[in-house]
Amino acid sequence: MANNSAENRKDPYSLEAEQAVLGGIFIDNEVLTSVVKDILIAGHEEFLDNRNRIIYSAMLQLEKQHMRYDYATVCSYLESSTIPQSNWGGKDYLMQLVDAYPSSANIEDYSEIVHGNYLKRKLLIACANVIEKTKNGSDVAPFSECIDYAEDQIADLIKNRRTSSFSTLEDMSNFVLNKVKDKMSRMEENDVVGLKTGFTLLDKYTQGFQPEQLIILAARPGGGKSAFALNVAKNIADRNPHSHIAVFSLEMSVEMVTTRLLANAATINSRDIKSGNMTKQELAKLESQIAQTKNLNIHFSDESLVNISDIRSMCRRLYQRHGLSLIVVDYLQLIDTPKERGKQQRSRQEEVANISRGLKLLARELKCPVLALSQLSRNAERKETKNSKITMADLRESGAIEQDADIILILNKQDDGSDVVTLNIAKNREGESDVDVQLLFEKQYSKFSNIANNEQNND
Repeated sequence: MANNSAENRKDPYSLEAEQAVLGGIFIDNEVLTSVVKDILIAGHEEFLDNRNRIIYSAMLQLEKQHMRYDYATVCSYLESSTIPQSNWGGKDYLMQLVDAYPSSANIEDYSEIVHGNYLKRKLLIACANVIEKTKNGSDVAPFSECIDYAEDQIADLIKNRRTSSFSTLEDMSNFVLNKVKDKMSRMEENDVVGLKTGFTLLDKYTQGFQPEQLIILAARPGGGKSAFALNVAKNIADRNPHSHIAVFSLEMSVEMVTTRLLANAATINSRDIKSGNMTKQELAKLESQIAQTKNLNIHFSDESLVNISDIRSMCRRLYQRHGLSLIVVDYLQLIDTPKERGKQQRSRQEEVANISRGLKLLARELKCPVLALSQLSRNAERKETKNSKITMADLRESGAIEQDADIILILNKQDDGSDVVTLNIAKNREGESDVDVQLLFEKQYSKFSNIANNEQNND
């Protein structure tokens, strides 16, 4: 079967899932025997794309010979075989698999998709055989014979169906114990488990931002949510020199974001930096801060029309090159949702639900926290005149966001008009919820800091 025929036919098929399985095996050989082979029980036949069939078959052959099956060995194996290079795509296609899928995270999910599509194709063939048998059978053939044939076809298919396996209490208990020991070890070196945000009480209540978490940050317009997210990113980058942070600024340009970051670092009014209305001393201070901050590994994107697939693709590439410690999205409701041809337009709530779920899956795949900013509903904007406290219910299209989020943070200004703001930990899956943390927000510098009393000193 030519590889282009796979894409032209209407059989159940996902090229992305097939490629993700192969790319994941290249990155982590162990998943072939620990995950993939248990799911793809029919071997290379599970793949519809001919290139992928050949590559997976080569991997299985190398595994039988107790050899590694990375890019180099698979390439060498196929080049030395009699299979024409055009049939398996050549070096370029193998490198495409390695570059496009730099992680073995979620390989079980991708394998299940491949296996599910294989079974659907087998079911279509079985149904076609039953129809053919029923139409063209002997006139004297009893109905029961047709039914028996149909049952045999379906029974053969059921044998190939893989059901999810159970986890034993012993296995999960050991898993939990190992995780606890790992956290205890990290707490001996550091007083929190996750990444320190730089805000002492927030870190105390959340134990820092942890891998696979989706953290939602909300505030009224002008309430400081973009500034707070930048403060968190800068603090993490400052404290972890080898960390890499991705910031998707869908509302502000990279120049505006950088200006805010420098204003924060140099404690210079951001308006003065924008206008150039600075003294020589302030300019020297700015230059000094640029020299100090230029080595921070913060990566910006200000493309305004990006969808969740774009974000996932860009983060995967960054993860492959450097690793990834934190992803910041400013803000969630601005992520584009492409319209699908031939499908009924989804409601805004459904679109936001898909975005929210996509960000949560991204956090799980890349094993890093995602900090996503969120708009508030119109009801919350009406509350502003009453000085009412914002709650989770005030998040725009809040249902799915509340469900997917591990932590929800809400910034509220104080009624007295001071620079003190209240950060409410409205939801905290692994800790105390509905807790208030008071912070100082110097808006002209886009700077948040701990308040000196109540043991909130920066450590």
